[in-house]
Amino acid sequence: MDHLAISQQVLNEHQTLAFVTSALRSTIGWKFQGSDLTRKLESARFVAQSFERHLKRLMKLEEHDGYMAVVLESRPELKSQVIVLRREHVHFRRELKRLLSELGQIDPVDHDGFAKCSAELLTLLDQLDQHGKQETSLLQEALLSDEGGEG
Repeated sequence: MDHLAISQQVLNEHQTLAFVTSALRSTIGWKFQGSDLTRKLESARFVAQSFERHLKRLMKLEEHDGYMAVVLESRPELKSQVIVLRREHVHFRRELKRLLSELGQIDPVDHDGFAKCSAELLTLLDQLDQHGKQETSLLQEALLSDEGGEG
């Protein structure tokens, strides 16, 4: 397995996801005039669907050829932490699917429904940020820790 090529691909996917995440946050934060949310809803749906595609792609890479495989190969004693992060991936996929479905059902004049769904999306984005920090920490622990030996 070419860990360097996979690492570069994962890094590229993380950067792309960061751009799409920023776009989603910006779209949710748009100020608008009037009572009709049609344009904002269309934009939010479009960006959220793009976010979902990129997130799924990144998580698939992480799970199958990315850091999870590297951690398990280099530090099998960290398996329980990898399992927790993999379970979070399942949660994120499920929650995002639910929120996209909810977003798709919102009526263009349902400001409360849009506000609720938007708040839940922003919470999910915050959870994903925290998850990313945990992944980085685990990878650093696995690859950068000094296991002792001669020095």
